[in-house]
This record gives sequence, C-alpha cells and structure tokens, in this order.
Amino acid sequence: MKFFWLFLTLIVTSAQTHAGYLELTNGDRAEGEFVRLEGDSVIWKSTNFGELNIKKNKVKNIVSSKPFKISGNDIPCMLENMEGENLVYYCGLRSRMVRTPLLSVNVMTPYETFVEGEYIHHGRINLWGAYSRGNEVRDEWNIQTEFTLRRSEFRHTLGGEYARASWWYSEPPEKWNVSYGLDWFFRERWFWSNNIAVGVEEARGIENYHTLGSGVGYQFWENSKSALSLRSGLAYYNEVYMDSFVIDPNYQIDDNYTAWRVATDFRYTLPLGVSFFHNNELIQSFEDSSNFYLKTTTGLSAMILSKVYSELKVDYNVDNQPQPGKQEKDTRMSVGVSYKW
Repeated sequence: MKFFWLFLTLIVTSAQTHAGYLELTNGDRAEGEFVRLEGDSVIWKSTNFGELNIKKNKVKNIVSSKPFKISGNDIPCMLENMEGENLVYYCGLRSRMVRTPLLSVNVMTPYETFVEGEYIHHGRINLWGAYSRGNEVRDEWNIQTEFTLRRSEFRHTLGGEYARASWWYSEPPEKWNVSYGLDWFFRERWFWSNNIAVGVEEARGIENYHTLGSGVGYQFWENSKSALSLRSGLAYYNEVYMDSFVIDPNYQIDDNYTAWRVATDFRYTLPLGVSFFHNNELIQSFEDSSNFYLKTTTGLSAMILSKVYSELKVDYNVDNQPQPGKQEKDTRMSVGVSYKW
C-alpha cells in the first residue's frame, strides 16, 4: 500500500520539482532539500554547502514539494509552511491541516526514504569520577552509555551503567545495569513504550533484579524554551536480596511484584546556553500500598565543545521499604562530562 501512495504522490508533485529552501531565525536561507530529522536537529542538503546539521529551534521555515512520512501517519504528508514554531502540513485532504511544534515531531523523512527503510542511530556516553591518594585514598567512577537505532516510527534503545566507589582500598559495592527499550510513535504526541532491564545494586542490598514494563507516553509541549513529557504504565519486578546482618523476622530473600510506574521529564533553557533539567520516576506496588520507590534527577548542562557537554546533577532516591540495615533515602551530587553523537 505504501508503494501505491508513493507512486501517486510522485505523479501529483511531478510538476513541482523545484528545489525547496530552509529559512533560519537569523534570516539566513539555504536552498536544497530536506533529508531527515535527527534528534533535535534538521539534516538539510544544501545546493551550495552540502549536508547541513541545523538545530530545530533555529529553523524559521521549511519549504519543500516532496511528500513526507510524519509521525502517526501511514499516508504521505505535504508541507505548507511554518507558523512560529509550528510545522503546518496535511496528509490526504488539504482541508485537514495539522499544526504541530517542530520540536515535538519525532519522525519526519521523505516518503521515498521511508519506503526504502532507512536506519538512523545516535549515542551518548556520560562519565563522572574521583581519584585521590595521600591523606585520602578514594576511587569513584560512574559511566553511563546509551545507543538508539531508529527506523520510521520505531526506536530501539540499548543502555547501560557501571559504577564503583571505594575508600581506603575497601571492597566496592557492585552496581551495574543493562536495559533495552522499544518505542512506537503512533501519533504526533503519543508513543507506546516497552522496556526490559537487569542489574545489580549492592549498596541497596539488591543482589540482582529484573524488570519488564510497558506503557504509553505523551509530550505535553516541546519548544525552544522548555519541554514536558509523561510516561505511565505497568511493570513487573523480580528482586533477589543479599544476606542481611540485621536480624529481622520479616526478612525475605526475594520479592516479585507488579507495580504502576509513572515518570516525567522536564527541561528549561536558561541564558548563556545553559539547560536546566529535572526528571523523576515513581514506582508504586499494587500488592503493597506502602511499598514505593522514587527516583529523581535534577541538574544543569552546558556545551563546552562540539558534541561535548559538562553536567552538574543531583540524584535523590527514596525507598520506602529498604533492606534491613539500609537507609531509606540516598542523595548523590556529581559533576561530569558527556559526549553525544
């Protein structure tokens, strides 16, 4: 069916094959054609300068006569123009115009490329650490990585984390996790999210854990100044605990439960190119109303070189039912660097 739509739109637009142009907020204009979206950037093939990578918030207008594949639409869509930060387009009948912030559009590619099934990938690595010898002996390292592979409306995400912290050559508690996620962007602002994760977190008394979750997400808004999104769904947890040195008659070696999981992600752009971010996740057990776990991350991020960012963040976690001998609350402040591609 999609080959039929491609053939039809190519016939309809054959008389409009002139090159399009991209207009920027600073008044610059580049003739050429739209290639694809990559995260928060527009990839544009300029007639004079080749392939350009331009931030979405720098784009004032996009003009193209090509048919496009846009989030949540199975048939080709045609661009009209941009009104402020909104992309104006129609899919099928021209009388049914759609206005969506360009920043919130996750999938937009020439329909011909969509039919061919092009893959797009991104990645990031975050590193924090501390090393000292002398009056203080300390080794503390934390590395997080994420790789995403996208094809049309489907996005695969593979992530991992490894951390260790040791003082005076003490045996560091083990902490690591590996996760895989699959997202389907079925509407302009809606997506279906699925994930699975395994890991170890000895500092919290967890010898190993497995999680499996599924839910939906919604992008309330996303523009050059701020953004807010929400995820909510069900999750299954299997946790195996370490032997406890504290005598507790209610101690259990493991636990299996189903929970409701809700998460929010907020960002706000401050002056001088600094970004504020805050995200949190609440996990509430269906089987025990007093059993919940809250994770929050709040911080600032700023670019220091191309694709290299400095980051200051505070992690605050609350486990309402910690393991015997463990604290209910954890707070960690870290300063590090990130590399994104």
